[in-house]
Amino acid sequence: MHIYAVTSSNLTTEAVFIFEDTQSNIDAIQKAQEKGLFKAKNASSYFVLSNGKAYIAIGLGKKDKLNISTIRKAIGALYTQLKSLNIDSFSIDSTLLGDHHSRLFVESFLNTAYVFDQLKSEKETFKLKQIDITTYAIEETKHDIKIAQAIANGQNYAKDLKNLPANICTTDYLLNEAKKLTDAHNKCSLHYIGEDQMLKLSMGCITAVGQGSKMPTYIACMEYYGGNKDDKPIVLVGKGLVFDTGGICLKPWQGMGSMKMDMGGAASVFGTMKTITELNLPINVIGVVALVENSIDGKSYRPGDVLTSMKGITIEIGNTDAEGRLALCDALTYIERYNPKVVIDIATLTGAMIVSLGGDLTGLFGNNDALVNDLKIASQESYDPAWHLPLYEPYHEHLKSDVADMNNIGGAAAGSITAALFLSRFTENYTWAHLDVAGSAMKGFEKATATGRPVPLLTQYIINQTK
Repeated sequence: MHIYAVTSSNLTTEAVFIFEDTQSNIDAIQKAQEKGLFKAKNASSYFVLSNGKAYIAIGLGKKDKLNISTIRKAIGALYTQLKSLNIDSFSIDSTLLGDHHSRLFVESFLNTAYVFDQLKSEKETFKLKQIDITTYAIEETKHDIKIAQAIANGQNYAKDLKNLPANICTTDYLLNEAKKLTDAHNKCSLHYIGEDQMLKLSMGCITAVGQGSKMPTYIACMEYYGGNKDDKPIVLVGKGLVFDTGGICLKPWQGMGSMKMDMGGAASVFGTMKTITELNLPINVIGVVALVENSIDGKSYRPGDVLTSMKGITIEIGNTDAEGRLALCDALTYIERYNPKVVIDIATLTGAMIVSLGGDLTGLFGNNDALVNDLKIASQESYDPAWHLPLYEPYHEHLKSDVADMNNIGGAAAGSITAALFLSRFTENYTWAHLDVAGSAMKGFEKATATGRPVPLLTQYIINQTK
Protein backbone atom coordinates (compact mmCIF):
# COMPACT_ATOMS: atom_id res chain seq x y z
CA MET A 1 0.00 0.00 0.00
CA HIS A 2 1.25 3.49 -0.90
CA ILE A 3 0.43 6.46 1.32
CA TYR A 4 1.18 9.93 0.02
CA ALA A 5 1.09 13.48 1.37
CA VAL A 6 -0.31 15.66 -1.42
CA THR A 7 -1.74 19.15 -1.86
CA SER A 8 -4.56 17.73 -4.03
CA SER A 9 -5.68 14.28 -5.16
CA ASN A 10 -7.16 12.95 -8.38
CA LEU A 11 -8.52 9.80 -6.72
CA THR A 12 -12.26 9.37 -7.28
CA THR A 13 -13.16 8.33 -3.71
CA GLU A 14 -12.86 10.61 -0.70
CA ALA A 15 -13.29 9.69 2.96
CA VAL A 16 -14.91 12.36 5.11
CA PHE A 17 -14.99 12.37 8.91
CA ILE A 18 -17.87 14.36 10.43
CA PHE A 19 -18.90 15.21 13.98
CA GLU A 20 -22.47 14.56 15.03
CA ASP A 21 -23.09 18.21 15.82
CA THR A 22 -21.61 19.72 12.61
CA GLN A 23 -22.68 19.97 9.01
CA SER A 24 -20.55 18.68 6.14
CA ASN A 25 -19.40 21.17 3.53
CA ILE A 26 -20.07 18.58 0.83
CA ASP A 27 -23.58 19.15 -0.56
CA ALA A 28 -24.56 15.52 -1.05
CA ILE A 29 -23.57 14.59 2.53
CA GLN A 30 -25.16 17.76 3.94
CA LYS A 31 -28.47 16.87 2.27
CA ALA A 32 -28.26 13.36 3.77
CA GLN A 33 -27.76 14.95 7.19
CA GLU A 34 -30.71 17.30 6.71
CA LYS A 35 -32.96 14.39 5.70
CA GLY A 36 -31.76 12.32 8.69
CA LEU A 37 -30.17 9.69 6.42
CA PHE A 38 -26.81 10.25 8.10
CA LYS A 39 -26.56 11.41 11.71
CA ALA A 40 -22.76 11.09 12.13
CA LYS A 41 -22.95 8.99 15.28
CA ASN A 42 -19.64 7.36 16.14
CA ALA A 43 -18.62 4.74 13.57
CA SER A 44 -21.75 5.29 11.48
CA SER A 45 -21.20 5.51 7.72
CA TYR A 46 -22.88 6.81 4.59
CA PHE A 47 -21.90 6.31 0.95
CA VAL A 48 -22.96 8.71 -1.78
CA LEU A 49 -22.05 9.49 -5.39
CA SER A 50 -22.02 13.12 -6.43
CA ASN A 51 -20.67 14.85 -9.53
CA GLY A 52 -18.65 11.85 -10.64
CA LYS A 53 -17.02 11.36 -7.22
CA ALA A 54 -17.68 8.87 -4.44
CA TYR A 55 -17.81 10.02 -0.81
CA ILE A 56 -17.65 7.80 2.26
CA ALA A 57 -18.88 9.78 5.26
CA ILE A 58 -17.87 8.43 8.65
CA GLY A 59 -19.33 9.70 11.91
CA LEU A 60 -17.08 10.71 14.79
CA GLY A 61 -19.92 11.22 17.26
CA LYS A 62 -20.12 14.25 19.53
CA LYS A 63 -17.08 16.51 19.42
CA ASP A 64 -16.80 16.79 23.20
CA LYS A 65 -16.79 12.98 23.49
CA LEU A 66 -13.95 12.45 21.02
CA ASN A 67 -11.18 10.16 22.27
CA ILE A 68 -8.74 7.58 20.93
CA SER A 69 -11.32 4.82 21.17
CA THR A 70 -13.96 6.71 19.17
CA ILE A 71 -11.40 7.72 16.54
CA ARG A 72 -10.25 4.12 16.10
CA LYS A 73 -13.84 2.89 15.88
CA ALA A 74 -14.45 5.45 13.12
CA ILE A 75 -11.34 4.30 11.27
CA GLY A 76 -12.55 0.71 11.59
CA ALA A 77 -15.91 1.71 10.10
CA LEU A 78 -14.13 3.37 7.18
CA TYR A 79 -12.13 0.21 6.46
CA THR A 80 -15.29 -1.90 6.62
CA GLN A 81 -17.00 0.36 4.08
CA LEU A 82 -14.02 0.33 1.74
CA LYS A 83 -13.86 -3.45 1.86
CA SER A 84 -17.61 -3.94 1.35
CA LEU A 85 -17.54 -1.59 -1.66
CA ASN A 86 -14.24 -3.04 -2.94
CA ILE A 87 -12.67 0.43 -3.09
CA ASP A 88 -8.88 0.10 -2.99
CA SER A 89 -7.83 3.77 -3.16
CA PHE A 90 -9.12 6.93 -1.48
CA SER A 91 -8.15 10.39 -0.33
CA ILE A 92 -8.72 12.16 2.97
CA ASP A 93 -8.30 15.79 3.98
CA SER A 94 -5.81 16.03 6.86
CA THR A 95 -7.72 18.93 8.43
CA LEU A 96 -10.61 16.54 9.12
CA LEU A 97 -8.31 14.51 11.37
CA GLY A 98 -8.25 17.36 13.87
CA ASP A 99 -5.66 17.46 16.62
CA HIS A 100 -4.92 13.78 16.20
CA HIS A 101 -3.41 14.37 12.72
CA SER A 102 -2.09 11.99 10.13
CA ARG A 103 0.11 9.74 12.22
CA LEU A 104 -2.71 8.36 14.35
CA PHE A 105 -4.88 7.86 11.26
CA VAL A 106 -2.22 5.98 9.28
CA GLU A 107 -1.07 3.85 12.20
CA SER A 108 -4.63 2.93 13.22
CA PHE A 109 -5.73 2.30 9.65
CA LEU A 110 -2.83 -0.07 8.93
CA ASN A 111 -3.56 -1.93 12.16
CA THR A 112 -7.23 -2.20 11.23
CA ALA A 113 -6.30 -3.54 7.80
CA TYR A 114 -4.13 -6.28 9.32
CA VAL A 115 -5.10 -9.82 8.33
CA PHE A 116 -3.51 -13.05 9.52
CA ASP A 117 -4.15 -15.65 6.83
CA GLN A 118 -0.72 -17.28 6.55
CA LEU A 119 -2.10 -20.69 7.52
CA LYS A 120 -5.32 -20.54 5.48
CA SER A 121 -5.79 -22.02 2.04
CA GLU A 122 -8.05 -19.14 1.04
CA LYS A 123 -6.28 -15.81 1.37
CA GLU A 124 -7.77 -12.36 1.88
CA THR A 125 -8.31 -10.92 -1.59
CA PHE A 126 -9.10 -7.31 -0.66
CA LYS A 127 -5.94 -5.20 -0.78
CA LEU A 128 -5.68 -1.44 -0.47
CA LYS A 129 -3.47 0.23 -3.06
CA GLN A 130 -3.26 3.93 -2.25
CA ILE A 131 -4.18 6.59 0.28
CA ASP A 132 -3.72 10.29 -0.49
CA ILE A 133 -3.63 12.59 2.53
CA THR A 134 -4.26 16.11 1.30
CA THR A 135 -2.45 18.77 3.29
CA TYR A 136 -0.57 22.05 3.06
CA ALA A 137 2.03 20.79 5.56
CA ILE A 138 3.61 18.34 3.13
CA GLU A 139 6.94 17.73 4.91
CA GLU A 140 5.38 17.38 8.36
CA THR A 141 2.78 14.97 7.02
CA LYS A 142 5.42 12.93 5.16
CA HIS A 143 7.32 12.63 8.44
CA ASP A 144 4.18 11.50 10.27
CA ILE A 145 3.41 8.95 7.57
CA LYS A 146 6.93 7.52 7.66
CA ILE A 147 6.86 7.02 11.44
CA ALA A 148 3.31 5.66 11.41
CA GLN A 149 4.06 3.12 8.68
CA ALA A 150 7.21 1.92 10.44
CA ILE A 151 5.40 1.52 13.76
CA ALA A 152 2.47 -0.27 12.12
CA ASN A 153 4.88 -2.56 10.26
CA GLY A 154 6.60 -3.45 13.53
CA GLN A 155 3.30 -3.88 15.34
CA ASN A 156 1.88 -6.12 12.64
CA TYR A 157 5.12 -8.16 12.60
CA ALA A 158 4.68 -8.70 16.34
CA LYS A 159 1.08 -9.79 15.68
CA ASP A 160 2.24 -12.29 13.06
CA LEU A 161 4.68 -13.89 15.49
CA LYS A 162 2.09 -14.08 18.25
CA ASN A 163 -0.64 -15.49 16.02
CA LEU A 164 1.53 -18.37 14.84
CA PRO A 165 0.94 -21.61 16.77
CA ALA A 166 3.70 -22.98 18.98
CA ASN A 167 4.35 -25.97 16.74
CA ILE A 168 5.51 -23.47 14.09
CA CYS A 169 6.72 -20.54 16.20
CA THR A 170 9.24 -22.58 18.18
CA THR A 171 12.31 -21.27 19.95
CA ASP A 172 14.36 -22.23 16.87
CA TYR A 173 11.90 -20.35 14.65
CA LEU A 174 12.26 -17.18 16.71
CA LEU A 175 16.04 -17.50 16.81
CA ASN A 176 15.96 -17.69 13.01
CA GLU A 177 13.73 -14.59 12.93
CA ALA A 178 16.37 -12.81 14.99
CA LYS A 179 19.00 -13.87 12.45
CA LYS A 180 16.90 -12.64 9.53
CA LEU A 181 16.14 -9.32 11.19
CA THR A 182 19.77 -8.59 12.06
CA ASP A 183 21.13 -9.85 8.73
CA ALA A 184 18.87 -7.38 6.92
CA HIS A 185 20.52 -4.25 8.38
CA ASN A 186 24.18 -3.28 8.29
CA LYS A 187 24.02 -1.71 11.76
CA CYS A 188 22.78 -4.95 13.34
CA SER A 189 24.39 -8.10 14.62
CA LEU A 190 23.17 -11.11 16.55
CA HIS A 191 24.64 -12.67 19.65
CA TYR A 192 22.96 -15.63 21.30
CA ILE A 193 23.63 -18.37 23.81
CA GLY A 194 22.16 -21.85 24.23
CA GLU A 195 21.70 -24.16 27.18
CA ASP A 196 25.32 -25.29 27.42
CA GLN A 197 26.53 -21.71 27.77
CA MET A 198 23.68 -20.93 30.16
CA LEU A 199 24.71 -23.76 32.48
CA LYS A 200 28.32 -22.55 32.43
CA LEU A 201 27.02 -19.13 33.45
CA SER A 202 24.97 -20.69 36.29
CA MET A 203 21.62 -19.73 34.77
CA GLY A 204 19.69 -22.21 36.84
CA CYS A 205 16.32 -20.51 36.41
CA ILE A 206 15.72 -20.20 32.67
CA THR A 207 17.23 -23.65 32.08
CA ALA A 208 14.91 -25.17 34.70
CA VAL A 209 11.87 -23.68 32.96
CA GLY A 210 12.89 -25.29 29.67
CA GLN A 211 14.07 -28.67 30.92
CA GLY A 212 10.65 -30.29 30.54
CA SER A 213 10.51 -29.39 26.83
CA LYS A 214 12.11 -30.90 23.77
CA MET A 215 12.66 -27.38 22.42
CA PRO A 216 16.08 -25.83 23.03
CA THR A 217 16.31 -22.72 25.20
CA TYR A 218 18.03 -19.54 23.98
CA ILE A 219 18.79 -15.99 24.98
CA ALA A 220 19.14 -14.01 21.75
CA CYS A 221 20.51 -10.46 21.66
CA MET A 222 19.75 -8.37 18.57
CA GLU A 223 22.32 -5.57 18.64
CA TYR A 224 21.58 -2.35 16.76
CA TYR A 225 24.27 0.33 16.84
CA GLY A 226 22.86 3.39 15.11
CA GLY A 227 24.47 5.88 17.48
CA ASN A 228 28.02 6.49 18.60
CA LYS A 229 29.82 3.29 19.57
CA ASP A 230 30.60 4.73 23.00
CA ASP A 231 26.97 5.56 23.79
CA LYS A 232 25.36 3.26 26.32
CA PRO A 233 22.51 1.28 24.75
CA ILE A 234 18.86 1.04 25.62
CA VAL A 235 18.22 -2.65 26.33
CA LEU A 236 14.80 -4.19 25.75
CA VAL A 237 14.24 -7.62 27.32
CA GLY A 238 11.25 -9.67 26.20
CA LYS A 239 9.71 -12.72 27.81
CA GLY A 240 9.61 -15.36 25.06
CA LEU A 241 7.58 -18.29 26.39
CA VAL A 242 6.62 -19.83 23.06
CA PHE A 243 4.10 -21.95 24.95
CA ASP A 244 3.19 -22.17 28.60
CA THR A 245 1.35 -25.22 29.89
CA GLY A 246 1.93 -24.06 33.44
CA GLY A 247 4.30 -26.98 33.92
CA ILE A 248 3.46 -29.40 36.72
CA CYS A 249 1.09 -26.73 38.07
CA LEU A 250 -0.93 -27.33 34.92
CA LYS A 251 -3.20 -24.58 33.63
CA PRO A 252 -6.90 -25.36 33.03
CA TRP A 253 -7.57 -26.37 29.44
CA GLN A 254 -9.95 -23.45 28.79
CA GLY A 255 -7.97 -20.86 26.93
CA MET A 256 -4.68 -22.76 27.11
CA GLY A 257 -4.37 -22.39 23.35
CA SER A 258 -3.85 -18.67 23.92
CA MET A 259 -0.62 -19.50 25.70
CA LYS A 260 1.05 -19.52 22.30
CA MET A 261 0.96 -15.74 22.92
CA ASP A 262 2.95 -15.93 26.14
CA MET A 263 5.88 -14.76 24.04
CA GLY A 264 4.13 -11.40 23.59
CA GLY A 265 6.97 -9.53 25.31
CA ALA A 266 9.52 -11.04 22.94
CA ALA A 267 7.24 -10.35 19.97
CA SER A 268 7.11 -6.68 20.92
CA VAL A 269 10.91 -6.60 21.07
CA PHE A 270 11.06 -8.08 17.56
CA GLY A 271 8.49 -5.55 16.36
CA THR A 272 10.32 -2.61 17.93
CA MET A 273 13.66 -3.69 16.49
CA LYS A 274 12.04 -3.94 13.06
CA THR A 275 10.64 -0.43 13.44
CA ILE A 276 13.85 1.26 14.62
CA THR A 277 15.89 -0.38 11.85
CA GLU A 278 13.32 0.72 9.27
CA LEU A 279 13.57 4.28 10.62
CA ASN A 280 17.38 3.97 10.88
CA LEU A 281 17.32 5.79 14.21
CA PRO A 282 20.59 7.33 15.49
CA ILE A 283 20.72 5.40 18.76
CA ASN A 284 22.04 2.14 20.20
CA VAL A 285 19.43 -0.47 21.13
CA ILE A 286 19.83 -4.10 22.16
CA GLY A 287 16.74 -6.29 21.77
CA VAL A 288 17.01 -9.35 24.01
CA VAL A 289 14.57 -12.25 23.96
CA ALA A 290 14.49 -15.14 26.42
CA LEU A 291 13.17 -18.04 24.33
CA VAL A 292 11.89 -21.11 26.15
CA GLU A 293 8.90 -23.47 26.47
CA ASN A 294 7.32 -24.43 29.81
CA SER A 295 6.13 -27.97 29.25
CA ILE A 296 5.62 -31.22 31.19
CA ASP A 297 7.98 -34.17 31.33
CA GLY A 298 9.74 -36.38 33.83
CA LYS A 299 12.50 -33.77 33.78
CA SER A 300 10.20 -30.84 34.54
CA TYR A 301 11.00 -28.65 37.52
CA ARG A 302 8.68 -29.02 40.48
CA PRO A 303 7.02 -27.01 43.23
CA GLY A 304 9.39 -27.09 46.19
CA ASP A 305 12.53 -27.21 44.04
CA VAL A 306 15.21 -24.62 44.80
CA LEU A 307 16.93 -23.00 41.81
CA THR A 308 20.06 -20.87 41.73
CA SER A 309 19.96 -17.86 39.44
CA MET A 310 22.88 -16.41 37.52
CA LYS A 311 22.97 -13.62 40.13
CA GLY A 312 23.48 -16.25 42.84
CA ILE A 313 20.08 -15.70 44.45
CA THR A 314 18.38 -18.98 45.39
CA ILE A 315 14.68 -19.31 44.57
CA GLU A 316 12.15 -21.74 45.98
CA ILE A 317 9.49 -22.74 43.47
CA GLY A 318 6.03 -22.07 44.85
CA ASN A 319 4.34 -22.45 41.46
CA THR A 320 5.77 -23.70 38.16
CA ASP A 321 3.28 -21.47 36.35
CA ALA A 322 5.18 -18.39 37.59
CA GLU A 323 7.85 -19.21 35.03
CA GLY A 324 8.18 -15.95 33.12
CA ARG A 325 9.96 -14.20 35.96
CA LEU A 326 12.39 -17.15 36.17
CA ALA A 327 13.25 -16.85 32.49
CA LEU A 328 13.60 -13.09 32.79
CA CYS A 329 15.70 -12.98 35.96
CA ASP A 330 18.65 -14.72 34.31
CA ALA A 331 18.29 -12.63 31.15
CA LEU A 332 18.16 -9.44 33.24
CA THR A 333 21.41 -10.47 34.93
CA TYR A 334 23.07 -11.46 31.66
CA ILE A 335 22.47 -8.09 30.00
CA GLU A 336 24.64 -6.29 32.56
CA ARG A 337 27.44 -7.11 30.09
CA TYR A 338 26.11 -4.29 27.86
CA ASN A 339 26.51 -1.62 30.56
CA PRO A 340 23.04 -0.34 29.63
CA LYS A 341 21.78 3.22 29.80
CA VAL A 342 18.35 1.86 30.72
CA VAL A 343 16.69 -1.55 30.67
CA ILE A 344 13.01 -2.11 29.90
CA ASP A 345 11.56 -5.60 30.19
CA ILE A 346 8.28 -6.51 28.56
CA ALA A 347 6.30 -9.55 29.63
CA THR A 348 2.87 -11.13 29.64
CA LEU A 349 3.68 -11.75 33.28
CA THR A 350 0.60 -11.89 35.50
CA GLY A 351 -3.10 -12.59 35.20
CA ALA A 352 -3.41 -10.24 38.17
CA MET A 353 -2.59 -7.38 35.80
CA ILE A 354 -5.81 -8.01 33.87
CA VAL A 355 -7.74 -8.03 37.14
CA SER A 356 -6.08 -4.75 38.14
CA LEU A 357 -6.14 -2.78 34.90
CA GLY A 358 -8.29 -4.69 32.42
CA GLY A 359 -7.33 -5.35 28.84
CA ASP A 360 -6.38 -1.87 27.61
CA LEU A 361 -3.76 -0.63 30.05
CA THR A 362 -0.17 -1.82 30.31
CA GLY A 363 1.18 -1.99 33.85
CA LEU A 364 4.29 0.16 34.32
CA PHE A 365 6.79 -0.29 37.14
CA GLY A 366 10.29 1.07 37.56
CA ASN A 367 13.16 1.84 39.92
CA ASN A 368 13.78 5.30 38.47
CA ASP A 369 11.25 8.15 38.42
CA ALA A 370 12.74 9.85 35.34
CA LEU A 371 12.51 6.65 33.27
CA VAL A 372 8.96 5.99 34.45
CA ASN A 373 7.98 9.54 33.54
CA ASP A 374 9.58 9.24 30.08
CA LEU A 375 7.62 6.05 29.45
CA LYS A 376 4.38 7.69 30.60
CA ILE A 377 4.98 10.55 28.16
CA ALA A 378 5.76 8.09 25.35
CA SER A 379 2.58 6.15 26.10
CA GLN A 380 0.52 9.33 25.77
CA GLU A 381 2.25 10.45 22.58
CA SER A 382 1.89 7.02 20.96
CA TYR A 383 -1.73 6.45 22.08
CA ASP A 384 -0.49 3.21 23.70
CA PRO A 385 -1.71 3.64 27.30
CA ALA A 386 0.25 2.54 30.36
CA TRP A 387 -0.48 3.03 34.05
CA HIS A 388 2.18 3.49 36.71
CA LEU A 389 1.98 1.06 39.63
CA PRO A 390 4.19 1.03 42.74
CA LEU A 391 7.14 -1.15 43.65
CA TYR A 392 5.79 -1.23 47.19
CA GLU A 393 8.77 -2.27 49.29
CA PRO A 394 6.85 -3.83 52.23
CA TYR A 395 5.44 -6.44 49.83
CA HIS A 396 8.89 -8.01 49.51
CA GLU A 397 7.75 -9.88 52.65
CA HIS A 398 5.34 -11.86 50.46
CA LEU A 399 8.29 -13.38 48.58
CA LYS A 400 9.97 -14.80 51.68
CA SER A 401 11.00 -18.46 51.68
CA ASP A 402 11.89 -20.70 54.60
CA VAL A 403 14.47 -22.64 52.59
CA ALA A 404 15.85 -20.20 50.01
CA ASP A 405 16.58 -16.50 49.50
CA MET A 406 13.12 -15.96 48.04
CA ASN A 407 10.05 -17.65 46.60
CA ASN A 408 8.96 -17.23 42.99
CA ILE A 409 5.39 -16.31 44.02
CA GLY A 410 4.01 -13.90 46.59
CA GLY A 411 0.51 -15.21 47.17
CA ALA A 412 -2.84 -14.12 45.78
CA ALA A 413 -2.71 -10.47 46.87
CA ALA A 414 -1.03 -7.82 44.70
CA GLY A 415 0.25 -10.43 42.27
CA SER A 416 1.49 -7.96 39.65
CA ILE A 417 3.36 -5.91 42.25
CA THR A 418 5.05 -8.89 43.86
CA ALA A 419 6.06 -10.18 40.39
CA ALA A 420 7.63 -6.81 39.62
CA LEU A 421 9.34 -6.83 43.03
CA PHE A 422 10.75 -10.27 42.21
CA LEU A 423 12.32 -8.86 39.03
CA SER A 424 13.55 -5.76 40.84
CA ARG A 425 16.00 -7.88 42.85
CA PHE A 426 17.84 -8.65 39.62
CA THR A 427 17.93 -5.07 38.32
CA GLU A 428 19.58 -3.19 41.17
CA ASN A 429 22.72 -2.42 39.13
CA TYR A 430 21.00 -0.31 36.45
CA THR A 431 18.04 1.93 35.64
CA TRP A 432 15.08 -0.33 34.92
CA ALA A 433 11.40 -0.39 34.04
CA HIS A 434 8.99 -3.29 33.72
CA LEU A 435 5.96 -3.42 31.42
CA ASP A 436 3.39 -6.08 32.29
CA VAL A 437 1.41 -6.56 29.07
CA ALA A 438 -0.67 -9.56 30.12
CA GLY A 439 -3.84 -7.66 29.21
CA SER A 440 -2.73 -5.20 26.56
CA ALA A 441 -0.72 -7.56 24.34
CA MET A 442 -3.82 -9.53 23.41
CA LYS A 443 -7.59 -9.13 23.31
CA GLY A 444 -9.66 -11.81 24.95
CA PHE A 445 -8.42 -15.07 26.40
CA GLU A 446 -10.06 -18.23 25.13
CA LYS A 447 -9.85 -16.91 21.54
CA ALA A 448 -7.18 -14.27 21.99
CA THR A 449 -6.15 -11.95 19.18
CA ALA A 450 -2.78 -10.23 19.14
CA THR A 451 -2.53 -6.44 19.43
CA GLY A 452 1.20 -5.98 18.78
CA ARG A 453 1.46 -3.69 21.79
CA PRO A 454 3.52 -2.10 23.26
CA VAL A 455 5.52 -1.57 20.04
CA PRO A 456 4.17 2.01 19.65
CA LEU A 457 5.08 2.94 23.24
CA LEU A 458 8.58 1.46 23.03
CA THR A 459 9.28 3.04 19.65
CA GLN A 460 8.08 6.45 20.79
CA TYR A 461 10.26 6.23 23.90
CA ILE A 462 13.30 5.39 21.74
CA ILE A 463 12.50 8.17 19.24
CA ASN A 464 12.26 10.63 22.15
CA GLN A 465 15.72 9.61 23.34
CA THR A 466 17.19 10.68 19.97
CA LYS A 467 16.00 14.28 20.38
